[in-house]
Amino acid sequence: MRDQKNQAGKEARREERRIEEEPAQPAREQARRETDLVREQAIQKEQAGKEARREERRIEEEPAQLAREQARRETDLAREQAIQKEQAGKEARREERRIEEEPAQLAREQARRETDLAREQAIQKDQATKEAKRKEKRIEEERAQLAREQARRQTDLAREQAIAEDQEARRRKAKNQPPE
Repeated sequence: MRDQKNQAGKEARREERRIEEEPAQPAREQARRETDLVREQAIQKEQAGKEARREERRIEEEPAQLAREQARRETDLAREQAIQKEQAGKEARREERRIEEEPAQLAREQARRETDLAREQAIQKDQATKEAKRKEKRIEEERAQLAREQARRQTDLAREQAIAEDQEARRRKAKNQPPE
């Protein structure tokens, strides 16, 4: 029960303090709001000052920035023109070398064609020579074959004549001899 009395006492003291502080509460809240508003305005003023200084620096630096950009563009253009000029020079030198080398190239091609033609002619001549030798050999072989055939025919004829003469001689001999 004592706790309840203590509790009730504490509650009563709190209520008294709240009642005493109640009229001061709106004034404190008003003062806090005014302080917050002043702080917010100071921050905005400071930010506006910073932004104004940044804008001033940008305006001050803009001509220099534009000049740097212009100089960079001019440098890039000059570099590109130098590259193009160098490439044109290289191309001109290549063309000059090609023109200088063209007669030699044509001469090499002509010499190659002549060499190829001479080689083909040599091959054809060699083939013609081989063909002529083959024909001569074939003609000689045909002559030898004809001579062999002629000799064989003569041998056969002589043999047949010898056989016929032998038969004739036997027949005569058989006629001349009396039958026994």
